[in-house]
Amino acid sequence: MGLAALLLAVVGILSLVSPAEADDNAPFTKYHIDATLTPEGVTEVSIDMTMDFSQVRGRGPTFLIQERQEDGQNPDEWFSFPVSDIQVSSSTGARTDTLIQREDGQVYVQVGEESTFYTEPQSYVLTYTVEGLIVSDQAESGLDEFSWTPVNSANQSRVEDFEVTVNGPVDVSRTACFRGPELRTECSSTSSGTTAIYSLGELPAGEGVQVVAGFPAGTFGGVEQIKTRRVTAGNMFELNAATGAATGVLGLGAIAALVSITRRHGRDDVYVGLTPGLTPGKGQEAKVGKKSGKQNVAVAFRPPKNVRVGEVGTLIDATADAVDISATLVDLAVRGHLRISDAGNNDHLLTRTRQDADPLESYEGKLLERIFKHGNEVRISQLRDASYAGIQDKTKSDLYSRVVARKWFKSNPATAQLVPLGLGAFLLLVGAGVAVLFGQFGWGLLAIPFAILGLGLILTSGRFRTRTALGSAVLAETRGFELYLRTAEANQIKFEEGVDIFSRYLPYAMIFGVADRWAKVFADLGAMGLYEPNLSWYYGANLYNSYAFGTALGNLSHGFNNAMAEATAAAAAAEAQSASGSSSGFSGFSGGGGFGGGGASMGSW
Repeated sequence: MGLAALLLAVVGILSLVSPAEADDNAPFTKYHIDATLTPEGVTEVSIDMTMDFSQVRGRGPTFLIQERQEDGQNPDEWFSFPVSDIQVSSSTGARTDTLIQREDGQVYVQVGEESTFYTEPQSYVLTYTVEGLIVSDQAESGLDEFSWTPVNSANQSRVEDFEVTVNGPVDVSRTACFRGPELRTECSSTSSGTTAIYSLGELPAGEGVQVVAGFPAGTFGGVEQIKTRRVTAGNMFELNAATGAATGVLGLGAIAALVSITRRHGRDDVYVGLTPGLTPGKGQEAKVGKKSGKQNVAVAFRPPKNVRVGEVGTLIDATADAVDISATLVDLAVRGHLRISDAGNNDHLLTRTRQDADPLESYEGKLLERIFKHGNEVRISQLRDASYAGIQDKTKSDLYSRVVARKWFKSNPATAQLVPLGLGAFLLLVGAGVAVLFGQFGWGLLAIPFAILGLGLILTSGRFRTRTALGSAVLAETRGFELYLRTAEANQIKFEEGVDIFSRYLPYAMIFGVADRWAKVFADLGAMGLYEPNLSWYYGANLYNSYAFGTALGNLSHGFNNAMAEATAAAAAAEAQSASGSSSGFSGFSGGGGFGGGGASMGSW
């Protein structure tokens, strides 16, 4: 490595910085630096200066001293130059109140008092100590080298009389001086005995100075340059034996914790020792355990007793979906609470009918009241109006409350996953903090276990909507009925006298996603003369045309869902319009106040 490269690698620290342009900074008519080197390699700095405030009015000088510098050969380390014992005095009586702030490897020194300005020259003496400026037994020169940049090119104050004096513990062997924006222009230096002097005369703003003094090897007892770790994205996550082992152990612990949590809190309860779908008899006690693996179910030829279709849909996937509400509408029509008529153009007319013999569950009654709030007839297309907003959301909330009231779930499925989601997000934040904190020492990999556990909880949060043993039993019975609807052929349908099996089970077929298949089975039965459709609840497509009937049923479901979405959007737009219309307030011509956009505030410092 050449001498110039070495000198640039160990340059040090002190720049004069004030905000804005050079013309805004008072010049120095004198700037004499005395640097005394101790045998231990400490530099004691004393700066005798005069700042001419007659040219630029000001409160006092400011300094920005660099305490670290990049190592050009090792991007993972800094050259460090610790600064301490900063003191300021003034022979002219100027205020020497001193503000010292350290941030990002720099020391900011501000001298003066906020309300005291000067228009005459003032003299100051700044003293401090700095370490790390000595290179012992430099390989190329064979000397102990002192290399320092007392002023760098960020300087914004002009200096008229600039001089640096370096006092060593032994005679100086060699000197060098460089100046300019890039410190490449040689400048004058002399030495006599233990003293080296560097004189520049004038130093324009934007130019720096580097001084070098060489002493016999061993002068400073082999003192070493001070290096500190430089944190980069590349070294925050070092992989070595220690970090790898620690991360591996903690990572396995995170995986074990995730498995334990999901096994304990993410599995349904079941009745141990009972056939899936059965519940304990009256007075019978049954042991409750955790569901393990996939359960086989027996075919059931009817849905669970006293269970409504919307409840079944919510129980299956622990979610109240739009299809659950559409199926509930069809179920209410089948049970005689309303009639559905094809109104053409993919629209349907809903007509409310009186049915006292069939009791309604609370959520069913509320759904009907919300739909027929303006009368006993309403088209699906009319439900797009903002006044119908919230029907789906409120009904979904009612369904969640219903399945919890029936003790099928341990907690409300709508909110049960919020705890693992929140905990997972918190662990990710903790992991980010660990990466930043421990990454300063190369141990950022310790964040991985937190990320594993946090992401794992977020991804498995849906499993925490767990069912009770009773809910699992009803679900098993439901799955058995689903199996029947999915596999039954025309010659396997079991009819009940006086019961329209097709209509009764159609809403469940909608929930299971097999409505088209169910319609085709009965169209085949009709073609064989074994079934005569009597759809008193529906007027429209002929069941014997299973494709047309399935299309009409799909239009009903999609139309209702789209109408609900448009009603919500219309309500939001109306609310936004209302808020926008009220914000303008009173006219400015009415005496001030009211709306006044684009205002500005003024103040002083």
